[in-house]
Amino acid sequence: MDIKFIIALIGLTGVVVSALVQYYLGRQAESNKKTIEIRTNAYLDFVNSVSEIASSAQHNQNRSLNQLQKLNQAKTRVVLIGSDEVVNAIHTFWSKFGSLDSEDAISSFSIIISAMRKDLSGGKSLPNDILKEALFNKKQSNK
Repeated sequence: MDIKFIIALIGLTGVVVSALVQYYLGRQAESNKKTIEIRTNAYLDFVNSVSEIASSAQHNQNRSLNQLQKLNQAKTRVVLIGSDEVVNAIHTFWSKFGSLDSEDAISSFSIIISAMRKDLSGGKSLPNDILKEALFNKKQSNK
């Protein structure tokens, strides 16, 4: 075999391998981006539904059937596509509380928000007391 042919074959092989690796990595990055986008929308729908119901409860309004349907749909989406940590936090909140009517319930709900933040931001999170204050305007009591 001619040395020029071997060098050309090596160069061509390098280009093909490089293109395949770039294609694979691009697809993987796009898939991760799409997953984060889908989870973000599901998490936002869930939080907005809970917020809407909590707001109506603060104003002594009854929960509407539409609000409960939206909450159930959002919760189902989160359970289907959310991270394990988020699903476990939701399960804990609903099995113990189910509504935001106590300090413990608010703490449990802030754990859900913290898990969602960790899932979407890759592990970065804020302390739960800051989340509670930001979400519910609840100051941490000094003990």
